[in-house]
Amino acid sequence: MGFLKSSRYYMANFLGYDNSPLSQARFIILPVPYDKTTSYIKGTTRGPSAIIRASANIETYDEELLCETYKKTTIHTHPQPALNFFAKPEKFIPSLKRYIKSLLKELSDDQTLISLGGEHSISYPIVNAYQEVFKKEFSVLHLDAHSDLRESFDGSIYSHACVMKRILDSGVKSIVQVGIRNLAEGCMRLIRQERHNKGKTTLKTYFAHTQHIVGIQSPLCAGLCEDVYVTIDLDVFDPSVIPAVGTPEPGGLGWYEVLDILRPVFQKKRIIGFDVVELCPMKGSIVSDFIAAKLVYRLMGYLCNRR
Repeated sequence: MGFLKSSRYYMANFLGYDNSPLSQARFIILPVPYDKTTSYIKGTTRGPSAIIRASANIETYDEELLCETYKKTTIHTHPQPALNFFAKPEKFIPSLKRYIKSLLKELSDDQTLISLGGEHSISYPIVNAYQEVFKKEFSVLHLDAHSDLRESFDGSIYSHACVMKRILDSGVKSIVQVGIRNLAEGCMRLIRQERHNKGKTTLKTYFAHTQHIVGIQSPLCAGLCEDVYVTIDLDVFDPSVIPAVGTPEPGGLGWYEVLDILRPVFQKKRIIGFDVVELCPMKGSIVSDFIAAKLVYRLMGYLCNRR
C-alpha cells in the first residue's frame, strides 16, 4: 500500500516531499495546464495537478531499479507560469516559449526540465526554446497515438494536432515517432517521404500495429542523435492502461512496452528534457493520474541510474 506524506506538501510538490531550491535540483517539475485547442474531451488543464497529487502516494522504492530514486536526487516543483492560460494559441505559444527560454537560462546542463501538460501543443514552444538556448543539434522522440503532423487544425497551426509538424518545420536533427495508430491521409503522405524540410530533419514513424517493441529498439536509438528531447502523449498507452485522455485510441501500448522503448533512450542518450502531456483526469478514477506519476518517477530513475 502507498503512503501519505505531510499534508503541507501533499498537493504542492512532486512526491510530496520538501521542495529543493531551483538552483540545487536535479529535476524541475513544471506544470503547464494549457487546454485551449483540445478537439474532443476537455480537461487537460487539470492534468498537471492530478499527476503531482497522485505522486504523493506512489511507493518510492523502485522494484526495477532496486533503489529509492528520490534519495539519490533532488526535485524542485516549480510554480505554474504566470501566463494567460485562456489565451488563443497564437498568443499563448510565443509567451510560453519566452517563459521556457528564461527558465532554461537559469538551469545548468546537469538539470532536467520535466513539463507536465496540459495539451500537446505545449511541446512545440518548449522544443523551440531549447533550440535557441541549447545551441546544439538534438532529436525528438515522440510517443503518441496520433502523428500530430497536420499543417493546421480548427483554424490554428498551433493546435495539438499540429505540434509535430511545427517541430518538424523547426529543423530539429531528427524525429522518431512510436505508437502511432491514428492519422490523416495528408500526414501519411508526409511520413512516406524519407526526409523533410529541405533535408534538415529526418522523420521516422513506427506504427503500433506493425512493430514489435524489441525489434525496433536498436533502429530507434540509431535514429536519434546523442542529445534527445522526449515528448510523451499519454494516449500512446492503450485505453485499458490509461483511459483518462482526451482522444483515446484502441490498440495502444502497454506499461512494459512503453518502458522498453524509453529505457535504452534514457540510459544511453543525453536527455535534455521531456514532457508528459494530455492527461484528462476522470471523476471517480485515479488510475491514469497514478500511472502518469509513476511514469515520471520511473524516468527520473532511469536518468539517475544511467549505464
